[in-house]
Amino acid sequence: MPKVCSHWRYARHFVPLTMHCNFPPERAMSPPPITQHKVFQREVNSIAVAQLDLLPSSLIPSLPAKIPKPPGKVSRLKRGGYNLQETLGWSPLEYEEVRSFVIHLAREHLSVKKTWKSQLSQNLKLVFQEVNAGIGLCFEMILTCPGQETLSILNDYDGDWVVSDVLRVFLKNSSTCTS
Repeated sequence: MPKVCSHWRYARHFVPLTMHCNFPPERAMSPPPITQHKVFQREVNSIAVAQLDLLPSSLIPSLPAKIPKPPGKVSRLKRGGYNLQETLGWSPLEYEEVRSFVIHLAREHLSVKKTWKSQLSQNLKLVFQEVNAGIGLCFEMILTCPGQETLSILNDYDGDWVVSDVLRVFLKNSSTCTS
């Protein structure tokens, strides 16, 4: 039986236990034995392309959707509209090439003294057809014709709203200046 002293507040019955265990250092594994990460080759092999033909069309990802027209009217910033050049996000060179090409076609086929609503619909259709054709009247143009790459960016947009907005702004400005 342990001896109890009066000057100790607590009676000590046992010596404190201390146990030291040495563990070996952990070994770093590279790569870990089980991984969910798979690295694929960049080259497309013919077997993978052939397997895509066997998949149902619902499993194959569709082409990216075309960019829709933003809400509001072009150049009506205070009334919920948008700035065309900022909305498109093109480089200044691309924007100016497409704009100058559309304006050149407008000067050839439309009456620049009239607004958009006053234009004949067949003349507007002709301008849209020329832009969609890509080269249009490039051979007869005094200005340099934009490259096929520049006009191909119009295919990313739903409908012809980009060309329509360029025409609307141009016709609005030219009809008010000539009045």
